[in-house]
Amino acid sequence: MLQKPLIFLFSILTFVRLEYAFGQSKTTYKQAEILWDTWGVPHIYAKNDESLFYAYGWAQTQNHGNLILQLYGQARGKGAEYWGEKYAQADRWVITNSIYERATEWYALQKPAMRKNLDAFATGVNEYANEHPDKLSNEAKRALPVTAIDLIAHAQRITHFVFLAPQARVAAAEKMQGDKNGSNAWAVGPSKSASGNTLLLTNPHLPWSDLYLYFEAQLVSPGVNTYGISRMGFPVLTMAFNETAGYAQTVNTNDGQDFYELTPAEGGYKWDGKIKAFETKERMLRIRQPDGTLKEEKMVIRHSVHGPVVSEKGRKLIAMRVAGLGQSGILEQYWDMARAKDLAAFEAAISRLQIPMYTLMFADNKGNIFNLFNAVVPVRPLGDWNYWSGVVRGDTSATLWTQTHPYKDLPKVRNPATGWLQNTNESPWTATVPMANNHKDFPAYMAPGPSMSFRTQRSVRMLMESDKITLDKFIELKLSTRMELADRILKDLIAAANLNGSPEAKEVATVLANWDHNTDNDSKGAFLFDRFVRKWVGGTEKLNSLGTSSTLFATPWNLDDPVNTPNGLADTKAALNALLEAAKEVKATYGRLDVAWGEVFRFRIGGVDLPGNGGPGPMGVFRTMTLGAPTDGKYLPAHGDTYVAAIEFSKPLKAKVLTSYGNASQPDSKHNNDQLPLLSEKKMRPVWFTRKEAEQHLVEKTVFK
Repeated sequence: MLQKPLIFLFSILTFVRLEYAFGQSKTTYKQAEILWDTWGVPHIYAKNDESLFYAYGWAQTQNHGNLILQLYGQARGKGAEYWGEKYAQADRWVITNSIYERATEWYALQKPAMRKNLDAFATGVNEYANEHPDKLSNEAKRALPVTAIDLIAHAQRITHFVFLAPQARVAAAEKMQGDKNGSNAWAVGPSKSASGNTLLLTNPHLPWSDLYLYFEAQLVSPGVNTYGISRMGFPVLTMAFNETAGYAQTVNTNDGQDFYELTPAEGGYKWDGKIKAFETKERMLRIRQPDGTLKEEKMVIRHSVHGPVVSEKGRKLIAMRVAGLGQSGILEQYWDMARAKDLAAFEAAISRLQIPMYTLMFADNKGNIFNLFNAVVPVRPLGDWNYWSGVVRGDTSATLWTQTHPYKDLPKVRNPATGWLQNTNESPWTATVPMANNHKDFPAYMAPGPSMSFRTQRSVRMLMESDKITLDKFIELKLSTRMELADRILKDLIAAANLNGSPEAKEVATVLANWDHNTDNDSKGAFLFDRFVRKWVGGTEKLNSLGTSSTLFATPWNLDDPVNTPNGLADTKAALNALLEAAKEVKATYGRLDVAWGEVFRFRIGGVDLPGNGGPGPMGVFRTMTLGAPTDGKYLPAHGDTYVAAIEFSKPLKAKVLTSYGNASQPDSKHNNDQLPLLSEKKMRPVWFTRKEAEQHLVEKTVFK
């Protein structure tokens, strides 16, 4: 008799609790304030985490609203629907890989507290847009309103399907081509630092536009005080430090994307001697036309046991399998990593392996330095790295993997005797030298064998040759523009030019002999050498293969002497011909051979146009800057140093940073190029970590009540 009244009473109480919780969440969203400093960096102080996330969503929208709305729209697979044909190819990749559907599933799997945080961030985005509609473009506002599912879809798209499994790699799979995205990271322990404090370097270098941009911020709430950068549109910091610990990440050599060639057959594809049917689904791609109408394109997506079919050329079908799609906690893990105050807490977070790639570099004020080859690595039944870098057979279960390696299996280094750790996007074996891990102790498919690019060698050399490093020295090393390749071959090259004896060769020899081997603003000879290298290797596209596997050197790379080889010229005649040809072109374009590096390489955004410094990573420049296509004889960075943070875990904390392109992309912001002068002058800004410091440099305050 009492059952129905009890159920009714329970329902009423449940409703009251939900109403109370909803009311509380609405009010707690706005217990925060943003202190905007002179560089457009938000220092967010909140009374609880939901308010912190709300304010962070607001802050990102204020500085980058047009861009993040565009990215969220693309993560839905609706970029073409909102903004036209140019986004159609990216939408096809999103739709083919079920990114938005999977994000919906991941949202349901979030822990309640994290789900509230993500909802709060999305609310911050929407409420900024509602209160400042004139600050956003009409085109960007087509993606409104934003939900937490959009945030998850965006994080998944960028992490899993731009960095881990990019669309461009489908066409390149058979050629086994690598990617160009990169970063530097260092950690220096007490035995190597002058003060006995640990030092950490964070230094991604990626394209200076679109999804690759970073946003610099400080996030403070009860128990949280963390500073760093977010990948654009992410609701959490993706590289961060707090008062006692911090970490950097670099793109690593994890192969989490495998391609399988299927054998088509009537009714499906061949599988273990039988015919297996595809699972198919239909989706509609809508493409906005110039007149505002929508053209519809029906997509039929076929799934094999490996994953979706991503390429079809005649009778050749390629399916793709991606690791890490079952891990839904990527954003929560980043949140926990940023808050970790020591190595134990950091390892507790990263051992969950929710982030499918990136080398992680860590330091804390207890004297710990740590490097992890972080990856969701498939447990593969056969083959080595080269085998899985191409296209493998898809008609047999012998090549199908279903499990991934646990945390304990991954290469890692803690507190090495050398006192330092580094990563420059190479395989994990060169984290320190002498090498702490032997690649033969790990599966042959986990990472490529030992090798060292010239950038890696430059990185290792600077750390090996420096002792008792101060924070100022640490920064000086980071900002080094010296070209390691020049140190290896310039002597031979100058000798060959002098031996030739022609007026042209003698002039070339004089310019190169007077060059300081740096790529600073005023370095004369650097540009001539750069043009020579591109001709010598056979074109700009071959630069990435320059190094350990190259046959251009007299002495090839040797694992027993990994930092000083390769060196010398294998064919001095061919090298001299390339040099003279480069010299002819440089003189024809610029009127002289000793043109300064900063005269032709420029830091230019909007109305700011300044001399540039830094140079190509494949030539061994640690301050990496990739030269884009020339315009009127001038070169701009297509890719390169984007953010630098140099931190000493002292008491109090000491840190300097620079976000190269500025901390905003909105067209009316003064912060979309205001840090270029510091970049040109090879300077960094102090971090204003305390509230007092932020208030001393306060330009604007946003208060939520």
